[in-house]
Amino acid sequence: MTIQDKQARFVNMIKEHERLILRVCALYSDVAREELPDLYQDAVCALWESFDSFKNESKVSTWIYSVTRFNMLNHRRKKKYETVQLDESTLPTTHENDDALTELRELIALLPKDERDLLIMWMEGFTGPEIAKASGLPYGVAAVRLTRIKMKLRKLMKNR
Repeated sequence: MTIQDKQARFVNMIKEHERLILRVCALYSDVAREELPDLYQDAVCALWESFDSFKNESKVSTWIYSVTRFNMLNHRRKKKYETVQLDESTLPTTHENDDALTELRELIALLPKDERDLLIMWMEGFTGPEIAKASGLPYGVAAVRLTRIKMKLRKLMKNR
């Protein structure tokens, strides 16, 4: 594969998963929305640096999530960032005025960070084995935790 082919493949992959990268950047940072493009660019650079290590043993989205998450955790450690609370300004959406979506975001923000991670991966369409691999948990543990998180979220929704 030529360098041009590699670059074209990478650019197409990034364009296809741009939303996922932005969401992970927003989840693991406390920067203002205007600063998300800088974090996005850092994440894309990290993805490019590790592109040769991707062996197609998992879905591209799982690999992107893992690399971006690791990059953001390193960035936060270096800059001593706190985890951002999810709200209207952190996640891109096409339903800006949707009350149900706003309420869901508020409820997700109440969850601990590790639970938000699992839930967001599930909401992004990751399969159980992909969630387990990306989170570093055994599949059974990840599945049980995800089930409990969804039950907890339903309970929070009923109590509102």
